[in-house]
Amino acid sequence: MRKTAIHDSEVYSSDVFRILAEYEISRSARYPSPMGMLQIEMTPNASNADALRAAPTVFISALNAHLRSVDITSADGSEFKVLLPTTNSTGTETVCERLLSVFKNKYETNFGSVSFSLHIGATSHNGGPSLTIAGIFKNVEVALKQSQLKGPNTYVMIS
Repeated sequence: MRKTAIHDSEVYSSDVFRILAEYEISRSARYPSPMGMLQIEMTPNASNADALRAAPTVFISALNAHLRSVDITSADGSEFKVLLPTTNSTGTETVCERLLSVFKNKYETNFGSVSFSLHIGATSHNGGPSLTIAGIFKNVEVALKQSQLKGPNTYVMIS
């Protein structure tokens, strides 16, 4: 599968992400194994306009550095989805906590500093025939909306 370059960093396009998600979710439904998903809304805060333009690259690089190689990431503007194969609810929550901790830091770029506010919607499923792509996408969207209501740098988990 090809990845799409976004600001010199690589993530999957939303179309490719959907195809990979359908494959992973059907596999998890067929051979019951847990599956987690995150939907992240990122808001950059930068010291100047140049640093703000560099923010997506910084975010994607840091995000990918703190995920496993089997995790599948996609970007659509300031929203990101992450599929976490073979990850149960405890593991999904651990990833959320790790990302909130990582993104508390300021990042220095060649153009100035940038920091990020995050809202994370998270969901997980134990796998098996009740797992559907529509269900997992709906749960992660509802969780993100609840995180937005809680305020910045929060996550909400729906299992």
